[in-house]
Amino acid sequence: MQKIRHVIQLILTTGLSDRLIAQATGVAKNTVTRYRGLAREKGYSWDELVSLPDSGLDAKFNSVLRRLTRKRMPDFAVVHAELQQKGVTLTLLWEEYRGASPDDALSYSQFTEHFRTYLRSIDRVMRQTHLPGEKCFVDFSGLRPKYVNRDTSEEVPVELFVAVLGYSNLTFATAVATQAIPDWIAAHNRMFTFFGGVSSFLVPDNLKSAVDRPGIDPALNRSYRELGEHYGATIVPARSYRPQDKASVEVGVQIVQRWILARLRKMTFFSLAEINQAIAALLPAFNDHRFKRLPGCRRSRFEAEERGQLLPLPVEPYVLAEWTGTLLVDNSYHLLVGGHWYSVPHRLVGQRVSARLSAGVVELFHQHVRVAAHPISLIAGSHTTDPAHPPESHRAYAERTPEKYLAWAGTVGPHVLAVVRHQFDRAVPALGLPACDGLRKLVRIHGSEEIEAAARRAVEIQSLTLKSVKSLLQTGRHKRTRPADAPSALPPDHPNLRGSAYYCQSEA
Repeated sequence: MQKIRHVIQLILTTGLSDRLIAQATGVAKNTVTRYRGLAREKGYSWDELVSLPDSGLDAKFNSVLRRLTRKRMPDFAVVHAELQQKGVTLTLLWEEYRGASPDDALSYSQFTEHFRTYLRSIDRVMRQTHLPGEKCFVDFSGLRPKYVNRDTSEEVPVELFVAVLGYSNLTFATAVATQAIPDWIAAHNRMFTFFGGVSSFLVPDNLKSAVDRPGIDPALNRSYRELGEHYGATIVPARSYRPQDKASVEVGVQIVQRWILARLRKMTFFSLAEINQAIAALLPAFNDHRFKRLPGCRRSRFEAEERGQLLPLPVEPYVLAEWTGTLLVDNSYHLLVGGHWYSVPHRLVGQRVSARLSAGVVELFHQHVRVAAHPISLIAGSHTTDPAHPPESHRAYAERTPEKYLAWAGTVGPHVLAVVRHQFDRAVPALGLPACDGLRKLVRIHGSEEIEAAARRAVEIQSLTLKSVKSLLQTGRHKRTRPADAPSALPPDHPNLRGSAYYCQSEA
């Protein structure tokens, strides 16, 4: 009962259409239409109905219908919606309706007759009223212009993009190579420049470049949604298979086909640019052509009443950004985008992120937050890694280079530096990295001063190896003071020593 009260209140106190009231209250549109007809016929006003109890309000709008028939009427709006599902038939819906209460149910012939009457009642064309600067309708033409490839002499068909402002019907047209998102975005940028402003709403068809998933709750293409956000326009796709939702552009496309494409049909073009030059030359005359039933023309109506209502253009046009689907981060914390691997913070391993490609940059997003950005690389199979992304252990391993080890050794001491330099003094310097790893571990265990002392003794004995440093540390010989250089003392006397005289004997 609360729904009935709400419906009647909206009918008598607002200027909303029956369709909008039905959507807002969750009742069938034909029910709203019937209530509006009764209110108009009886001359009801909300002031006299607001104080009525629910039963009294219901009697004013439903008692007449209940006296006219004893049969239970189904909600044909629901029947119509159910028929859109695959495999559902009118017979099946009648059987389900009758099964709830056979005694007061319509017969099948009555059911189908009432349903046909309902279909006729909803087959209406509504004349839409558009406010200045409110809506811009965009679509591609079914008829396609073409040019001739000079090298192959083949005809190359292209797409004709058409945009119409809802209020003034000012029309823009341009040819693009395809209906893909780059050309779709480029056409919109040209359109906004042509209009010199932005409408509050953009109404596209459900083509793939605009809508990823059509339906009651459509999912917009992410790049197209960003274009709307950049220009400050709200994108509201037309309903699927409902050309009446965008009648302005449907008619605009037909007129452009007749006015522009028909005039170009005998002309031969050799590039897309030549086609656009011809279209641009014909557009002013098209928009300046006078209306048949209204004063003025598209251009005069636009200049007088709509230009000032458009939103201002941003300083820069929208730069195309293409999005990938969600990508799973593997344990290498890199993602393959366009054949190249880009890193993300290692904490995102096992999470899903999206990649955005624009203006030479790959941006990676996790839960709508940018977590990484890299210059686009065209080297397939290679990888780009931000030094801040790997875990600490990986960063330490990545820093194992001769240059970094030499810089580290210089901070420990000159003799450690000499030992490290000796490790890299070979044909393949990288083979000295393991010894340097061991030397760094010794510094962590024994301290810099101890290792520097051991390295000093290793330099003195000319054995600059990790094995020698370890041996000196184990025996403690690096701590012993080495005597200054002096002449060697004579060997002690011993019976087994032959002496110098023995070696001076001459041969007998």
